Amino acid sequence: MRFRRKKSVMGAAAATAVLALALTGCGSSPQAGKVGTAEDPVTIRFAWWGNDSRAKTTLEVIKDFEAANPTIKVQGENTEFSSYWDKMATQIAGGTTPDVFAMSGSYPSEYASRGVLLDLDKVKDQIDTSKFADGTVELGQLDGKQYTITAGVNAMSMVLDPTVFEAAGVPLPDDETWTWDDYVDIAAKISKNSPAGTFGTTPMSNDSFVAVWARQSGEELYTDDGKKMGISEGTLAKWFEFNKKLMDTGGAPSASQTVEDGSAQPELTLMGQGKQAMKVSWSNQMTSYSGAPLTMVKLPGESKQPGTWLRSSMEYAISSKSAQSKEAALFINYLVNNMDAASKIKSDRGMPANTDLKAGITPLLKETQQKEAGYLDRIAELDVKPPQPFPAGSSSTLEVLNRYNTDVLFGKISPQDAAKGVISEVNSNLG
Repeated sequence: MRFRRKKSVMGAAAATAVLALALTGCGSSPQAGKVGTAEDPVTIRFAWWGNDSRAKTTLEVIKDFEAANPTIKVQGENTEFSSYWDKMATQIAGGTTPDVFAMSGSYPSEYASRGVLLDLDKVKDQIDTSKFADGTVELGQLDGKQYTITAGVNAMSMVLDPTVFEAAGVPLPDDETWTWDDYVDIAAKISKNSPAGTFGTTPMSNDSFVAVWARQSGEELYTDDGKKMGISEGTLAKWFEFNKKLMDTGGAPSASQTVEDGSAQPELTLMGQGKQAMKVSWSNQMTSYSGAPLTMVKLPGESKQPGTWLRSSMEYAISSKSAQSKEAALFINYLVNNMDAASKIKSDRGMPANTDLKAGITPLLKETQQKEAGYLDRIAELDVKPPQPFPAGSSSTLEVLNRYNTDVLFGKISPQDAAKGVISEVNSNLG
């Protein structure tokens, strides 16, 4: 079969620089031409990012796959997200690319443009996408070619802690009507009515969130050709002003505490400790926060001009240098189409794109995961067209935004100058 084709739908600058060397890299496996047997199985390497809980689950799924496919062994490699891309770039440049590896954000564009990713049409007989929800196969397509398979879908969301709201005497917002001004006011009220150290929210510095912000203003983060930023200087300056206002009105913590919170693991953030009422978050991260039961609503401003879209929370790719691409494809097929695997992974990598798997795991989901599923159904009903995939050269945009946003919060630069700086620097990276 062929992959269905319909309409088209983070990182460090250092990783991009090292990745540029990858074109001269050697193959990722020394087993070229080997046919695995139960006595002498083929070994493929699988790399992903995540915490210890994700690693434990993934290793259990690998064991199940190996039991069902005794001629294939899978060597799992887990890395924290903060260092994952640098490690991948180093391996690619050194010719030790994993056979299968996880991707997200702009990295598929980055890697495909440098010939690192296998065109999955070459292994189309090993990967079945016939049960995938409409539009989810296309999330892995670039320039008409299938380079990745979505591990699951998620979306930007607003996570709420009802316990903090109740303690502050503030009602939960109506996500069909609220605005960003309402959000600022609510955050300030919660901080004022809460014990010291508990806040309404924290500023969110994320390129996908800025993309939603741009789309709510009728713009896109990048131009269709991917050669420059599409967001206007004025719209980006308003985003910086918004983050500064959250802090200045008391709705968010100090600049130093915001920076510290932004680098913490989910369970160690203010939200994870039950000290924050609202947090812009990826939908599949809600279960990572500990503390009181949480809920999930649409971002402010979505009723006027929806900007949120369903996207791949994680994608699977195969190295173009893999000597065992068919075995690698069989493993991906197991991850995205096997009910036993789905029953263990659940929504950790986003909700399954395979509609049968999604229906099958729904009764197994915890209350927070059920809320996530319901939220994603609401976003799907909006039928918002996804933007073009983030272009090659944009993997450092997250770092650029974080750096300028930190300077704005500390008062080192104005929102207007920050907007100019980001656009100039990102456009240079894209060029």
